[in-house]
Amino acid sequence: MGTGLKVTLGSDLKLLDTAKLAFDDFMEAIAAGGEDFRYWCWVGIQEALANAIRHGNSGKPEIPVEFDIETTGRGIRFAITDRGKGVVLEDIPDPTAPENLLCPSGRGFLFIENAMDRVSTKGEPGSFTLIMEKDFGGK
Repeated sequence: MGTGLKVTLGSDLKLLDTAKLAFDDFMEAIAAGGEDFRYWCWVGIQEALANAIRHGNSGKPEIPVEFDIETTGRGIRFAITDRGKGVVLEDIPDPTAPENLLCPSGRGFLFIENAMDRVSTKGEPGSFTLIMEKDFGGK
C-alpha cells in the first residue's frame, strides 16, 4: 500500500474547493506528476465528486462523500464514495451519439474516462465507489 489521503466532505458543491486544496497539497507533498498530469487528474476527480454530491447523495449536505487518494506502484488511485444506488458504467448513454448531443447532462463520465487510464466501480445500494486510476506515464 502506498501513501494516501482520505477526505470526508458534506454533499455540498461549495466544498469542491476544499477537496481541490487537499488534492493540491497531497500532490505537492509527494511531488507527483507535472502540471498536465495534475490537471487531468483534477478534471476526473471534480466530475466524480460533483456526480456523487448531486446524484449519489441527492445534494443532501448531511450525507458524506469520501474522497481517497493513494499512490500505487505505477501512479495514483482515486476513489469517490457516496451513499447512492450506484451506476453501471456500461449503461450510461453515449453523450456523443446524435440523439444525446443536445442533452444538458450526461457528459461527466466521458470526461472522467478520458482523463483517467482506468475507471471502475464497486459497491451496492447505500455505498457506491467510483475508482479512477491515473498512471504516471499514462495518457
